Amino acid sequence: MTFFPPIGFRLPRRARIRTRSDFQVVFSNGRRCSTQHIRAVIHPNGGEWSRIGMAVSRKVGNAVVRNRLKRRLREIFRIHRDQAPQSRDFVFIPRPGCADLSFEELCSEVVTLISMELGQHHS
Repeated sequence: MTFFPPIGFRLPRRARIRTRSDFQVVFSNGRRCSTQHIRAVIHPNGGEWSRIGMAVSRKVGNAVVRNRLKRRLREIFRIHRDQAPQSRDFVFIPRPGCADLSFEELCSEVVTLISMELGQHHS
């Protein structure tokens, strides 16, 4: 039996950074923060909700590995995005080895980045 989650549990399209110009704004004006396996560029967006974008290098793994990692990051962001102190744009840049983390370890690192105050210096 196949289970299809209700539409209400999906990450809405408006919660994703999709255009080149939006990525450029985040990369040029954002604050860089890091954990051991993930680098993030964070920029307050002044909107109603936080958004996620990803830049996953081929060094992380083949297409299957990269796509699985992106799905996991999107899911963690969907669940924990309300922990951000304000509406922000997040671009996550996983480092090689990130795909080997368990879901719980990955979740811990992403939540650390999402809930980080931008006044702190963590680069």
